[in-house]
Amino acid sequence: MQEFNPYTVINADSSNPLILTCEHASAQIPAGYGNLGLTESELDTHIARDKGCGRLTEMLAQQLGCTAFLADYSRLFIDYNRRENEESLILAESDGVVVAGNKNITAAEREFRLAHFHRPYYRAIAAKIQSLKTQNITPVIFSVHGFTPQLKGGAFRPWNAGILYVKENPFALYLLGELQKLPNMKIEANVPYDMRKYNTGAAVICSEDIGLQNAVIEIRDTEFENIEAGAEKWCKILSRILCP
Repeated sequence: MQEFNPYTVINADSSNPLILTCEHASAQIPAGYGNLGLTESELDTHIARDKGCGRLTEMLAQQLGCTAFLADYSRLFIDYNRRENEESLILAESDGVVVAGNKNITAAEREFRLAHFHRPYYRAIAAKIQSLKTQNITPVIFSVHGFTPQLKGGAFRPWNAGILYVKENPFALYLLGELQKLPNMKIEANVPYDMRKYNTGAAVICSEDIGLQNAVIEIRDTEFENIEAGAEKWCKILSRILCP
């Protein structure tokens, strides 16, 4: 049976309590799926990955010396940022684009993608959390995501970034407060999505569900028009805030 590498881990043995996750780091589709019927240009958009967020997560992990988990396959193949039972786990259409390879997907294929991609990712994060706990270190989860300025037919999203959380916790509120001090930046809580209306995502599954502090950052993808420059900019901002 073919072996898959569903995720990348950086600094696996770090004792830093901060764990970074990036569920939409990649636009890659496994071989044999014909890119799910999508063109290369479609795979280079927000429907397939969060632009610049994978690179930013790598930089942050290296700068802070903390562990990071990055999903190695596209959200269109299977969305690592969803619970197993959600309809949006595998989409047949995203922002008006038909994903032909996901139409009429069988229960067996859905289970295959869960077993070989989604579950290994979550098992690895859970194992890291348990490892830190055995060292009497309380983990904190920080998920890095991005958003498009405007969905088809949707309103313009004016924020540079948002800090998302289900329940207020000191880590999320600290991040929000520090980011709101930045000049010429529009930063708000629970934008462009209100996490309090959803009970899903890696930060919720891996930390909220078991009582750990957590936060999600959503960065508008225009911040990554030059991916390297954008990642360096946000790494400098976030590493200064996260170091304490």
